[in-house]
Amino acid sequence: MKKMPIIIIVFLFLIAVFVYNILPEKYAVKREDLLNSNEAYYLVEWVRTTGIEWMIVGDQTGLYSEAKYAMLIGEVPDIVSNYSIATARNTYVCYGEYIGEKENTILGETLSEYIMIGWDILYPIKRNTVLPFWPSSYLSRMDMKARR
Repeated sequence: MKKMPIIIIVFLFLIAVFVYNILPEKYAVKREDLLNSNEAYYLVEWVRTTGIEWMIVGDQTGLYSEAKYAMLIGEVPDIVSNYSIATARNTYVCYGEYIGEKENTILGETLSEYIMIGWDILYPIKRNTVLPFWPSSYLSRMDMKARR
């Protein structure tokens, strides 16, 4: 009978840890919010290729008719090291500017290079996970821990 309080305490502790880990760490931005922004931004997607990791799919003027590979430097979304987020084809909003063309020795072609000073993730956030109730409006502490 003495084991029952210990089991309850352990159960409550596990629930507290779970709730703590699903708390918001970074909120997603909606396209409507971007329309009112005066800040230069680019819509980018992470791609699995050798060498180049990013494709620019649009900017503050709208979506491009054809995505293009680009070299992003500076503060880029490091959340892509989280497998569940990275493989779900999310779109990221990167704030920064175009700095010129640069030769890519891996691909053997010239690519546009951008310097980024910050990033957000576009709503809804998609995940490759078996947990259907995971929030689509923010990255949780667990999402962010998985990248560290």
